[in-house]
Amino acid sequence: MLLQLIRKYSSGKLWQEVAIPVPWGEIRGKWWGPTDIRPVLTLHGWQDNCGSFDRLIPLLPDNMSFLTIDLPGHGYSSRLPSGLHYNLSSYLVTLKYLTNYMKWKQVSLMGHSMGGLLCYTYTMMYPKSVDFLACIDGLILFNYLDLMAKAIEDFPKNNQFSFDKVESPSYFIEEIKQKIHKPHGGSIDLTNTEFIMHRNVALSQTNPGKYYFTRDPRLKSVDLYTFSQEEYIRHSPNISCPVFLSKFTQRMFAKEIFQELKRVLQKSEAHIVEGTHHGHLNNPERHAVLLKGFFDRFELDKNRSKEVREEIFV
Repeated sequence: MLLQLIRKYSSGKLWQEVAIPVPWGEIRGKWWGPTDIRPVLTLHGWQDNCGSFDRLIPLLPDNMSFLTIDLPGHGYSSRLPSGLHYNLSSYLVTLKYLTNYMKWKQVSLMGHSMGGLLCYTYTMMYPKSVDFLACIDGLILFNYLDLMAKAIEDFPKNNQFSFDKVESPSYFIEEIKQKIHKPHGGSIDLTNTEFIMHRNVALSQTNPGKYYFTRDPRLKSVDLYTFSQEEYIRHSPNISCPVFLSKFTQRMFAKEIFQELKRVLQKSEAHIVEGTHHGHLNNPERHAVLLKGFFDRFELDKNRSKEVREEIFV
């Protein structure tokens, strides 16, 4: 059934499964478009996977490539070793492993939510290494002290669950869809939950007809403690590449930081888009037209370097 879902809901622009080695295993993902040019490295949000871009990427220019990856512990990518915590630093290190392995002198970045935060932070840290950045409803900056305390408190339990031999709780497909739909106030339309589901569940071996979530239980102990809003604003003028920012109307992202970043960035455009936090999945055409305009404005679809490693395709 999962294979059927992949074929059914990822039709359109062709993609190939990829596997990139990292010290703890591999990072999996989908390469969309031509395989002889450097792709846009594309990162999903917390507890999602690269399937969240399955409806958006086919609407983007055919002469561009996109590498949508599953972050560690998500989708088909390997989990971090036992005892380690998923946090901003571990994801940034993953990006550095990927860019080093691919031997990219520069990288193009696009991300949604947590993925947008990672992309923005990476660009802020390595401004000369990024040739453009697109953040879709990312940069949700809060005081993370309370969240960190809860994450640390829950981590030992979730770490044990991560490496237990006992299968996780299993559910019928309609229950799985509800569990993907309900977070973020029903952000993902029920009809679109299957785009996340097919890299997120496996058939139960103990309960016939049911499925269980395969993502790492440690992801429940969210720890994305990051720079303060003031630090992001102070360091953002160092970013010289073109930057695309978007904010969905039904989301908590503070409008003040959104407008301030737009002011201090050298080359940027910012858009407020109607929709929920997963609007790029529910209504991808709204973002596609904006992104294509961004690519055209800065001629980002031209002169893409030919830096590809054929051995990553599986």
